[in-house]
Amino acid sequence: MLSEILKPVEKELQLIHELINNQLTIKAGYLGSFAHLELSPTDRNIRPALVVLSSRIFSYDPKKSIVLAGIFQFIYLAAKVQQGVSEVDSNYVRENTDPKDGSQFPVLIGDYIYSKFFFFTSNANITDILNTLAEIICQIHEGSLLRKIKNVNNSPGNIMIELVKKETASLFAGCCFLTARLSGAPEKEQHSIMHFGYNLGVAYGMLEQGIGKEFAAPYLEKALSHLAVFPNRPEKNILEKLVGFLQQSGHCLPAQRMVI
Repeated sequence: MLSEILKPVEKELQLIHELINNQLTIKAGYLGSFAHLELSPTDRNIRPALVVLSSRIFSYDPKKSIVLAGIFQFIYLAAKVQQGVSEVDSNYVRENTDPKDGSQFPVLIGDYIYSKFFFFTSNANITDILNTLAEIICQIHEGSLLRKIKNVNNSPGNIMIELVKKETASLFAGCCFLTARLSGAPEKEQHSIMHFGYNLGVAYGMLEQGIGKEFAAPYLEKALSHLAVFPNRPEKNILEKLVGFLQQSGHCLPAQRMVI
């Protein structure tokens, strides 16, 4: 179970969830009343865990790593909200319409959550990573546009692989790479951990789309090969177990979903 694999970083993950949850209630109410903020346990934890574990490998400031993990999770959550926006314009009618299923409120909530990632980046004085974060966000939305235009189905073709590279792998890679960069890790190690995250993200995205694990397997093997360059330590072992979890899983996301 993923929860057992991530138990050594359970306290950090809880702090990250608290940081995010504290931003999701405003004067108008809980943002989950206006947009779908439900996440599976896996999606609730996997991206923050990549930041925390990479942070430990490179001895990055633990307090700053929690903020950085929150930044990545805000980006993921905002993108997820806007990817789910209905293409049919809707007017909210009290008691007759669920605002979460419309277009107006989810777009506003997505924008609001994106603003939170920018706020925390500025507040933590790490604005030098904004260019990379902006590129990741562009990649995510390019993938979403491609999905809409091509009306992609869940088959392991070139277009689907390109989609998961943009929508999922780019953010996974960023979680690992920017943590290493902020820690001052050597450039070679920055790229090794980035390629680990990227290949893990491709595999995760394929499994998330319901594509058979035999298609994800080569990417998981590549992820392990990039991880192999690092010395043996507990964090590396946890990342290896995370790869093993996906190797054994026919599908990343359990049916049960939870509200963050």
